[in-house]
Amino acid sequence: MKKFNFLPYVFIFLITFFVLQFFQNKDAKDTVATSSTVSLETVKDEYAIGSAIQVKIQNNTAEDLIIKNRCPLAPLDVYLYKDEAFVKVENELERDCSQSKDLTVKSGDKTVVSLLDYSYSLFGEAGRYKITLPQDEDNLIQDLSTQEFEIVEPGIIKNLWRTIIYNPILNILVALIIYIPGHYLGIAIILLTIIIRTILLIPSQKAMKAQRRMQDIQPKLEELKKRHAGDQTRLAQETMLLWKTHQVNPLSSCLPLLIQFPILIALFYAVNGGLSPDRQVLIYSFLPAFSLSEINASFLGFNLMAKSLIVFPIVIGLLQFGQMQLMMTKKSKSQEKTTKSMPQEMEAANKMMKYIMPVMIAVFTAQLPSAVGLYWGVSTFYGIVQQFVVNKESSKLDSPDEEVQVRVLNHKHGKTN
Repeated sequence: MKKFNFLPYVFIFLITFFVLQFFQNKDAKDTVATSSTVSLETVKDEYAIGSAIQVKIQNNTAEDLIIKNRCPLAPLDVYLYKDEAFVKVENELERDCSQSKDLTVKSGDKTVVSLLDYSYSLFGEAGRYKITLPQDEDNLIQDLSTQEFEIVEPGIIKNLWRTIIYNPILNILVALIIYIPGHYLGIAIILLTIIIRTILLIPSQKAMKAQRRMQDIQPKLEELKKRHAGDQTRLAQETMLLWKTHQVNPLSSCLPLLIQFPILIALFYAVNGGLSPDRQVLIYSFLPAFSLSEINASFLGFNLMAKSLIVFPIVIGLLQFGQMQLMMTKKSKSQEKTTKSMPQEMEAANKMMKYIMPVMIAVFTAQLPSAVGLYWGVSTFYGIVQQFVVNKESSKLDSPDEEVQVRVLNHKHGKTN
């Protein structure tokens, strides 16, 4: 059993997970008033244009609060301060209302309503806003609104993110959907994944080979650790020399993962609200006229816009396990002998990660729209094929002929193996 460097994968997984959780504001603090009425409050007092405005609703009355479905209108009314008064923002877009339903907040409960699908149509202008419950005949609670909050222009970093990464990914995905017969989102994601992985083919191929070389020299690294256990400076020098001798860069194996990380985040946001008709303003003008409401999100009986709690996580977890199994395949007998010097604790940790990592990825996938899971699954399958090729090339380098050649060279120097 040789060492498998799982740290890059753990790093990418944790960073991706926490970034998504941060931007979704799932764990926003609860500051809703605890009176005997209904309270409305936005999660934050300031949002950038294009962000998901979230409203916390606390029902402290004895009756359930029912907010009727008004699709394609937003479930809550939005007001913008203009000309020394708050003016209701009117905007009705064509959208799919088949999955829309009434919102019920039970007595004593609270909920968070996201207005992500209305970020540009209702909050596309910087200024002061407030949000109220709809004023209709069946709504017994009148004149209930949130505090005033600000919509501001995006900052430099957010503008760079949207211009360089998010908007291009969104528009490439939409362009594929436009030209695919039936406008299937699933087929577009598969094609997008293949395009991205093919663009990254050369750097990822180098990274996989570097990972194999790191595994090859791991026994020598363990020997250095034992030899210079009390001299960290000498250990660092010898380690750098070993990496240089074998042309190994420990960070090179992380490069493709670091490149895929922002792409994965961008795809998440492209699917999680980015394909709403509200995002029509972000589509490049040179693309053919197309309504985002025409996108077909059905894929093998699944709605790619929704979460899959069982099937997609299991499939992707199995694919991840298969890829890690290939990464940790056994090598030649001569190399297996050298790996016996590896500490048992390290071997146990590697073996444990082979099973834990797929489970972590599966749990991560269950919290995202199925479209993101489809991207990750296709990308992993692509990686499996690529890893198989790398392993095959490595096995040729470990052929008996090469070992014989080494013995002859050593024999000339009066040594025997």
